[in-house]
Amino acid sequence: MGRGPGKDVHSSNRARLDSPAFHLVQALATLVTPEGDPAIDGFADAVRKPTAAESALIDRAAARLDEATAKRLLSTTRWSHDSSWRVALERMAFVPTVNIEGLVSGYTGPGGKTVLPQRAVAKLDLRLVPDMTFDGAVAALRAHLAKRGFGDIEVNPSGGYDPTTTSADASLVRAQVAVYQRAGLDPVLWPRLGGSYPGYVFTNPPLRLPAGHFGLGHGGGAHAPDEYLVIESANSKVRGWDGAVRSYVDYLDELATIA
Repeated sequence: MGRGPGKDVHSSNRARLDSPAFHLVQALATLVTPEGDPAIDGFADAVRKPTAAESALIDRAAARLDEATAKRLLSTTRWSHDSSWRVALERMAFVPTVNIEGLVSGYTGPGGKTVLPQRAVAKLDLRLVPDMTFDGAVAALRAHLAKRGFGDIEVNPSGGYDPTTTSADASLVRAQVAVYQRAGLDPVLWPRLGGSYPGYVFTNPPLRLPAGHFGLGHGGGAHAPDEYLVIESANSKVRGWDGAVRSYVDYLDELATIA
């Protein structure tokens, strides 16, 4: 930013030098409201509201999914905004997010080290929902920072893509449901997952094809230290690796029949 140190220096110099760490923290604080909602100018302008069909899926999910189990898996006792279970599910599917994945600067080891660090880095992820775009989100972030005097902060996207969605009426989804039901399962359909994958390649122009996730088996703890996938199942109601692979054969066969 021009006025901070070009190397780590003694923290007494904070009286006469700017702090890159505080500069970054102050910039980050402008990206969300006190309640944690996105506050980036123009970031959410393109967000569309859920359709009647999507709202109906949320209603059915709220009635069938167990809120207590969801809270236990996430090690939490309350939803943001003290939302109801139904509202929390809708927010998960249709509200964009601004999240700090990591924040690093200076010395954080044992004992003291009176240092004014020359560099501060934040790793962010911005979760997009229809009808937002990757390019639009990055442009909005840069413009928002520049407008508030933080244009000197480098914004370096390391990857990302547009959001994606597929109708529950698509043959792709109907084939998936049929295979689940033959396996004795009654699946809960969900408008959109909170994760990310480049499905827009298929669902966006020029292809405009349905895309979705499928598979029997069981896993959990995505991206966490306790992430797992069942390879060999001791429970006859849970497929292991072999059963998961076989489910794709059944799925493709069903899809060919429906198509």
